[in-house]
Amino acid sequence: MPLRIKRYPFYVGIATLIVFIVIVLTGLFLWISHRESKIAAFQTADRLFSEINAKVLQRYEGALESVAVLAGSAARMPGMATPPVGGGLTHPGMELMLSALEFNSELFSVYVGYDDGAFIQIAAVRQSPEVHRLFEAPEKAFFVLRTIADDTEGALKQRWLFLNRQRQVIGERSDLDPGYDPRTRPWYIRANKETTAFYTRPYIFSSTRLPGITCAKRLIDGGGVFGVDITLEQFSRSLKKQKVSDNGLLFLFDRSGRIIAHPTQDAVRSGAHEALTFMTAETSDDPRVRSVVADVRNNPDGNINHTREIRIDGTDYLVRATPIKADLKVDQILVSIAPVFDFTGYIRRMQQRVFLFSSLLLLVALPLVLLASKRISRSLILLEAESRKISRRDFSESAAFDSSIKEIHALIRAFVLMKRTIRKLLDQQRELFSDLTRLIAGAIDAKSPYTGGHCARVPELAKMLAEAACDSDRGPLANFSMDTEDQRWEFEVAAWLHDCGKVTTPEFVVDKATKLETITNRIHEIRTRFEVLLRDAEIDYYRGRLAGDENEACLRERLEEDRRRIAEDFSFVAQCNIGGEVMADEKIARLERIASRTWLRHLDDRIGISRDEALLRDPIPPPSLPAIEPLLADKPEHIVPRSKAAAFMDNGYGFNMAIPENQYNLGELYNLSIRKGTLSAEDRFKINEHIIQTIIMLDRLDFPEYLQQVPEFAGAHHETMNGTGYPRGLSKKDMSVQARIIAIADIFEALTAADRPYKTPKTVNEALGIMSRMRDDAHIDADLFDLFLEGRVYEKYARQYLAPEQFDAVDIDSYRSSAVR
Repeated sequence: MPLRIKRYPFYVGIATLIVFIVIVLTGLFLWISHRESKIAAFQTADRLFSEINAKVLQRYEGALESVAVLAGSAARMPGMATPPVGGGLTHPGMELMLSALEFNSELFSVYVGYDDGAFIQIAAVRQSPEVHRLFEAPEKAFFVLRTIADDTEGALKQRWLFLNRQRQVIGERSDLDPGYDPRTRPWYIRANKETTAFYTRPYIFSSTRLPGITCAKRLIDGGGVFGVDITLEQFSRSLKKQKVSDNGLLFLFDRSGRIIAHPTQDAVRSGAHEALTFMTAETSDDPRVRSVVADVRNNPDGNINHTREIRIDGTDYLVRATPIKADLKVDQILVSIAPVFDFTGYIRRMQQRVFLFSSLLLLVALPLVLLASKRISRSLILLEAESRKISRRDFSESAAFDSSIKEIHALIRAFVLMKRTIRKLLDQQRELFSDLTRLIAGAIDAKSPYTGGHCARVPELAKMLAEAACDSDRGPLANFSMDTEDQRWEFEVAAWLHDCGKVTTPEFVVDKATKLETITNRIHEIRTRFEVLLRDAEIDYYRGRLAGDENEACLRERLEEDRRRIAEDFSFVAQCNIGGEVMADEKIARLERIASRTWLRHLDDRIGISRDEALLRDPIPPPSLPAIEPLLADKPEHIVPRSKAAAFMDNGYGFNMAIPENQYNLGELYNLSIRKGTLSAEDRFKINEHIIQTIIMLDRLDFPEYLQQVPEFAGAHHETMNGTGYPRGLSKKDMSVQARIIAIADIFEALTAADRPYKTPKTVNEALGIMSRMRDDAHIDADLFDLFLEGRVYEKYARQYLAPEQFDAVDIDSYRSSAVR
């Protein structure tokens, strides 16, 4: 009965409108301030980035230029061309090289390589623990002197001397970097081609395995090359010290995408075979590096020397890329990058104050807004809850509710009416669909006595086993459940339709009781041929008597022999047609001998036949009459070609069954030669094809969401746990528990069914024995079969559907798996 509530118009919504206006105005102000703050942030960042990049590059370029001056001066120094002798302490260039390392902290090492393979190098250890560790230098080592010079026997020998700050020798080694030859190094080879000092691309130093740059120049008098190494480690540390903003970053890269220096990431990475390479932008863990480098490389001219905005992983950044001056020819680019919010902090604080003021205003107005909205929202909330119930397909009645607002009242009434209508339609739809599934299953069962009531009993047995699985509280099935009505109905529909594909299987294949049976048993046609042979033998006898050329007794003896042989041969053919015994090779050989006998056909076999039969005979020219034909024939017209092989081979379902070349082979000798049973390979495939058709038919149905798994549940009951089943060769991990339940129900029902004319039904013990062996061979699910035994599901089913004589005493312990016993 509808509630009698006074109706009011919707003017109370004005309060909500007031709140909305306040929020919109606040949002508009915040948006404008945000927009202006970004412009200010851009201008600030442009000025800051320009100053920082200029300052950092000035220091870096100054270091590179000073190194070039050192290389040029040293290359002109008299005596620098003199190779080292002994440990190299008396080399003329020692004082210059040591002084350069002490004066310039950016330098790592200075050295001279000679054309004869000699080499002298001084590296600054300083207080770097990493360098100490690389050289395994003594604690107070400040310099490392490395020489490759002739020994007393005239062979080049490498020595490493460790010097303290007072340039005294405090240690020596000879086992570092063996096999080093300066003449093979890129800087040496290039110096012999250049006329001025040059810089190498950043690379990994051979002796220290640290990244750096070499400046080298050919000695003015020839005979060698002077080189200076600058490590990038010091430059990386300086980038870390240089503050861009709270979350800003400086890094250096070259135009090939290699990261030369980074404040927080090691630019050197291990590659294949422990080789060291520079980190590339693509392999960097920093998304800012990856994005900026890719952006610059994609547009090298448009993205250089100006500040611009870029979005990285949902965050806006300001970035400026500045190249090192072209005169140095190092082709490297310095990048400053920082998030926009680092430059808009003061605007954000102002926005927060505006937001706070607006919030206070809303708090003052909130009681009034709540008073107005409370009456509105209650009915809407209840209505929304009802919609959630409908989305879950829950149409149960709820407590009545209504609204004082006319429009919402009308909506509630319409909603309640809609809910009841949908519930009624869904109930009718489900009832109709259930009736249709049972109709299909009943039609299949009625189609052939060889299936009996299989489609109706399998769902009942499957439900019994599913209930036992849901009740299981231990083992692998402890977490299995079908709690909702939709889940249970989905399973029930799948069980009812598990054999729906049998509707496509011809009855003459399903009901094939003898080898020659199609629509009729063709043994009668063959008997007629034997009758013709028998009449021909009698005619030959009477013709012989009329001719008088032979003794009547001989003719009579020959006639009796022909009669006996023809009768025996037909009896043998008829026995082969039954298919009750295995056809050994000698039996097949006898069939072939019998088939080779001929008979004379006088009448045309191409008249009075169907169009399909005529099409099979058309490619073969008709023989002239009378025609001599074999007694048992495998004729071309016996072959019915497969017209849709691609439907099985090129499919999206994963079918992998072996497909016979032809759809049917009705050859008489071919069928009589079937070694076991009455079905040929083509017949067997046609019967097994029903599961393919089941999957295809169910997959084409547009099931609602709560029935989406029906094809999977129904289409796997001929699969096995070890992947040897059909039609897709699935294994246990590929199958749902529901599909494995239907497989067990299908087998047990088929074994115990008493309404199939071609077999004697198994007793419960016989069926369980067969299924236990199938369990041991991994054909059925071991856990479910054990539950089938322990839950006495077989007993519950037997009491309802089996004859009393089939339900014998069962010792379930004898059928349990070894893991359960």
